[in-house]
Amino acid sequence: MFTLVKIVFALLSAFLVYRAISRQCNKYLAFVVVALWLRFTLSAFHNVTYDPLFAGFSINALASIGIAFAGLLLLPRKVIALRSLLWLYIFLACIVVSGIVNMRTMGLINVMVKWTVFLVIAGALFMAIRKTGKDLALRKVLVAFFLPVSLQIMSVLLGEVKATEADGSASYIGGYNHEAAFSMIIASFTLVVGLLSSKAIRYRAALFALGCVLVVLANYRTSILAILPMTAMFAFSLIEAKVANKHKPVFYVLSLFGIGLAFLALSYTMQDRFGDIFVFLSSWQDLIKAPEYYSEAEKDIFSARVYIWSLYIHAYLLADPINQIFGMGPEAWNGVFKKYAHNTYVSYLYEYGVVGLLAFLTAVGSFLIQAFKTKDRKFAWLLFSSMIGFLIMNLATMPLWNIEGLLLYALLIGVTISPVNGVRKTALKTSGVSTNLARN
Repeated sequence: MFTLVKIVFALLSAFLVYRAISRQCNKYLAFVVVALWLRFTLSAFHNVTYDPLFAGFSINALASIGIAFAGLLLLPRKVIALRSLLWLYIFLACIVVSGIVNMRTMGLINVMVKWTVFLVIAGALFMAIRKTGKDLALRKVLVAFFLPVSLQIMSVLLGEVKATEADGSASYIGGYNHEAAFSMIIASFTLVVGLLSSKAIRYRAALFALGCVLVVLANYRTSILAILPMTAMFAFSLIEAKVANKHKPVFYVLSLFGIGLAFLALSYTMQDRFGDIFVFLSSWQDLIKAPEYYSEAEKDIFSARVYIWSLYIHAYLLADPINQIFGMGPEAWNGVFKKYAHNTYVSYLYEYGVVGLLAFLTAVGSFLIQAFKTKDRKFAWLLFSSMIGFLIMNLATMPLWNIEGLLLYALLIGVTISPVNGVRKTALKTSGVSTNLARN
């Protein structure tokens, strides 16, 4: 029954995407929209697209490779060579070195394909925003989210629910395979809506609220935590715009109390899902120990994440000095541990060593600084809080291991490195808008 719903909405979404890219859409923006839509559509039919099809590659994997190569052919070399991406390339160089040192050829190829997808999406969005402006580009990007958002709403209406693997609680994920990857798609939708200007789209506040509700219904804790900073900043900026200047000092004080009360209310209403987080925060010093010293009760804390982190860190500390510097190699955890680390920073320490982790932290730090330096201060805070939320997500899962998570971060970075306040003069001429965009 729900498969039929998927097919109907997939066809409808294809039509909407076609309309979106055929009107006022340059080739770079069209590439971003189609790439996102293709990934979301293929993932919706995971029963078919996840199985190996050719040479061990699934349809999803082949699509990712196709997106990566198509993007490299599309983008000008000057985009790939942007100075703002320097530290990211240094991090990628660390991955290559780790792969060569440890002779992890297949792991290196898999990881580099994923990061190439990230680079081409971020680069194409950079070019799209440069030509059309931020708001037009992000409005077009929203069309790609029609399918997952619609399917999740339909899953609620039709009672299509999945019990989460960790605790059996209900997750509405629109018939997708796993709540982790799906929640990243919905978080991306929510953040894109939040980054649009208030006058760029109708019902912006309602769409943002819908996105927040859908993230909660997806019921993946780390994604819920990831959107909290953006949600707080979005609500703050929305209300602040309506407050007179003379009342703003009082408003700022009340806002702090309001955010605190909202956090306590959320903690209370969702204590069954977030109780382990408070247990971890209150006793983290007692949990820093070798994995063999964990009791059965301690192994269950935070869905066993703390215990998993201990396994990785302990293995890293017992490794040879060369491995501590350069890591065990890309995806070296596979075949050694039953589960991936559920923490990007812990995983990168194990896979790429201290050098790779420091390069990664420097890269994400440089993007944070770029976001904060955006000239439009309200937008800068929204973008900065979005990126903080994404980095929080990485503390308890690995969005950069999933294509969906990489797409989320690519959208944030594409906006961050773009001239969000500027549009090419040729695109501003009323009489030449359609002509100039059509040529691209």
